[in-house]
Amino acid sequence: MKYFYGPVYSRRLGFSLGINLFREKTCSFNCVYCQLGETKRRRKKRAFFIKEDIFKEELEKILKSKPKIDYITFSGCGEPTLHENLDKLIKIIKMRTKIPVCLITNSSLLYMKKVREELKEIDLLIPSLDAPDEKLLRKINRPVKGISFSKILEGLIRFRKEHKDKEFWLEIMLVNGFNDKEEVAYKFKEIIKKIKPTKVQLNLPLRPNPSVKIDFMPSGVLIEKFKKILGENCEVVEFRKSKKRGKVIEKEVILNSLKIRPQTIKDIAIVLKTSEKKAEYFVENLIKEKKIYKVIRNKKVFYLAK
Repeated sequence: MKYFYGPVYSRRLGFSLGINLFREKTCSFNCVYCQLGETKRRRKKRAFFIKEDIFKEELEKILKSKPKIDYITFSGCGEPTLHENLDKLIKIIKMRTKIPVCLITNSSLLYMKKVREELKEIDLLIPSLDAPDEKLLRKINRPVKGISFSKILEGLIRFRKEHKDKEFWLEIMLVNGFNDKEEVAYKFKEIIKKIKPTKVQLNLPLRPNPSVKIDFMPSGVLIEKFKKILGENCEVVEFRKSKKRGKVIEKEVILNSLKIRPQTIKDIAIVLKTSEKKAEYFVENLIKEKKIYKVIRNKKVFYLAK
């Protein structure tokens, strides 16, 4: 698949079929905490990054295999709103399935009227706002020239006013030593009153930035204090589950993924975001349960769902 990945189990969205519009990380930000590392392709100008006919073919193939999907999500390795005519891609999805469409954005281009109009048919918008002012925006998100805090805030407020019927989950990534202080929480509280999101989600940098050797995870005490200041409409995005439940989820992720295409152990490990050894453990269990089987092609072992 060129543009789709998963379905993978998401902490917020359940089984999410991801859409990646870029061959390599392409973004208007260069966030200090980003798990994808340094942004080499930094831009603000929108362009066409994918071919719609291939997008359509891939989606139809996936839907035909009937994997479990709770959301179809624009995310991937970059800022999805950099792609021109997103509304056409959303329309392609909506014409073929009733599965809700989600878009995760860094909010940098929402000040553009055209971008906001293109997103009018989505079901859920998850925009991020990691800084309550220009100074912290420069330190945490390090945007390209032409992106300012005032523009980001303007875009968030305008989108919310124009699309009141949409689910709108405002995300704040709490970053140790940057925006996890009490006084910052109070600044956010005032800004949130202006935006009026459906809810606020405090996200945590669980996966490290490979470019730096810094622990960006804030302390539990600060997280709880931050949450308390922001109020009842705020929740912490966590991924705590029992070992038994975890195994069930991981097996289902593998099955969903193999329904779409045959995969190697390495492929499965990438989908699970785990080691190849652990992926082998789940694969062996699924073979014993007679839910999957293996074939050898070009001296490589591939696994398929029955």
